[in-house]
Order: sequence, then structure tokens, then C-alpha cells
Amino acid sequence: MDAVIALSMFASLMLVGLVAGILLATQLGQVRVQKQLGARDFTLVKHSFEIALGRVMPILVVAAGVSIVPLLLLLAPRGSVPFIAALVALLLWAGVIIVTLIFNRPVNALARHWDPETPPDEWEELRGKWHLGQTIRTPLAVAAFAGVTLACVFPVV
Repeated sequence: MDAVIALSMFASLMLVGLVAGILLATQLGQVRVQKQLGARDFTLVKHSFEIALGRVMPILVVAAGVSIVPLLLLLAPRGSVPFIAALVALLLWAGVIIVTLIFNRPVNALARHWDPETPPDEWEELRGKWHLGQTIRTPLAVAAFAGVTLACVFPVV
């Protein structure tokens, strides 16, 4: 059983940490750059990122959330702090998914088909919507990673 718990911890740390890291890097880099771009360049950058990452990110985001569930179930009978940390991490990750579905996914779906030579008329509104979602989900993801980390490093009784 200890090996199963260790593998579950490893999977959650890797997946949640990877996605939280991508979102944090996006927040610190891509968002700041996009705010300075005009219509054509923003459309080009957003379209390019969507083509490059649009298929893998949804899979990673869902896999990261799913990876917390076995960890939560395995820790339930073993101790309150690791279990509560995993539970909080799962709730925070649910927030990441909800924010993504409300704010980011709709813009991403549009961006996949954008032509930089003819930016959408509402590009600034769409950029604002996507940035708002990104700004909300990033701290949720980082906090979820902290929860998973605490669940994995706190002594299990």
C-alpha cells in the first residue's frame, strides 16, 4: 500500500506541478507580452499558442485534477492533515477547471480559427476575458500545487 501511495503522490506532484508551472509562466510572460500587442500581433500570438498548446493543455488540466482523486482516497484513512491538504487541492483544482471553462476555453476555441490578417472586431474584449480567467486560475493552480505538496510531505500516520 505504501508503494501505491508513493506512486499516487508522484503522479499528482508531477501533473499538478507541471500545469501550475505552465499557468504561472504564462501569467508572468505571455499575458504581459499580449497586453502590449496590437490587434494583428495579438491575434497572431494567441492563434499560434492555441495551435501549439490547444490540444495538450485540456488533457493536462483534466489529468492533473483526476490525479488528486486517488491521492485523496488513499490518504483518507491515514491522517487528517494530508487528507485535508489533498481535499483542499482538489477543490482548488475544480476552481481551475471551472474558471477555464467559463473564461479561457471559449476564447481558445475562437483563437484556433483566427486569421492574423483579419483580427476579430472584439479582440480587446476577448483578450480581456482570457486574461481575467488566466489571472484567476493561476493562483488557484499554484495553491492546489501547494496543497498536493503538503499532502505529500506531511508525515502520514
